[in-house]
Amino acid sequence: MSMNNDPEVQRRRLRIALREFRQARQLTQKEVALELDWSTSKLIRIETGESSISVSDLRALLAHYEVSDADHIDRLVEMAKIAKRQTWATYRDIMSPALLQYLGYESSASRIRQFQPLLVPGLLQTEEYANAIIRTYSPPSLSSDDVERLVRARLERQELLSRDEAPMLYCIMDEAAVRRAVGRPGVMFRQLEWLKVLNERPNIHIQVIRFDAGEYRGLTRPFTILDFPNPADDDLVHLEGGRDETISAQEEVANYIDLFFQLEDLATPKARLNEVIDELIVHHAGPSRPKVTTG
Repeated sequence: MSMNNDPEVQRRRLRIALREFRQARQLTQKEVALELDWSTSKLIRIETGESSISVSDLRALLAHYEVSDADHIDRLVEMAKIAKRQTWATYRDIMSPALLQYLGYESSASRIRQFQPLLVPGLLQTEEYANAIIRTYSPPSLSSDDVERLVRARLERQELLSRDEAPMLYCIMDEAAVRRAVGRPGVMFRQLEWLKVLNERPNIHIQVIRFDAGEYRGLTRPFTILDFPNPADDDLVHLEGGRDETISAQEEVANYIDLFFQLEDLATPKARLNEVIDELIVHHAGPSRPKVTTG
């Protein structure tokens, strides 16, 4: 297994490996915790990824599971060290743990498939569009400086689309996301033009489901499917709205992949995006002001 340096990916791999070691020994979490003089909740948090594990605790756990291969132990120890790093730690005072975890996964993905029914997705937003959205949806208690930090974090996320070996991004939006005016005059025009620019990149595919498609499955909730370059890392689904949630159960993930394929069939193809955007630009410009004549 190749070593990925993203903390969230390594934390996920490590917790899966530790759970599999325990299950192979046919031990319950309560039995293991009792033998190691730990609380059961400590082991549960480690296996669910809520808590990192120290190297000393990891070695004790592996010894209890009778894992003796030195190379395997070294790889697991390296995983634990990477997992303790906090890539997005500077934002943990203004971001939820679920969002911080998602950002780690997103930055390690090789393919991102995203559906957004209401807003332009964060990875495609211009700075002024992001500023308008974040200021609107942030709680009143959030300071202006923290709002600016959230905008900066969103722009940092977008850097993954321009790096070497950038992920493939397949993005589908409902027409409502691009027809709704956001921000002061001019913001939406520049956002729409930016979508046209992004769609020219070979690793970015943008599609729009037009209003005349009618109702369809998935209309009410945005979701993102993440694929990873290492076959050992299962796909994930991230759900937004109300409470952020990450799904790893592969049967559920497969359902969302199937749904995404259905949405692709409903949406206008990548090659027709400019046609759709140009129509929407006219919509946002509004009717021409009639000339005033004097008699």
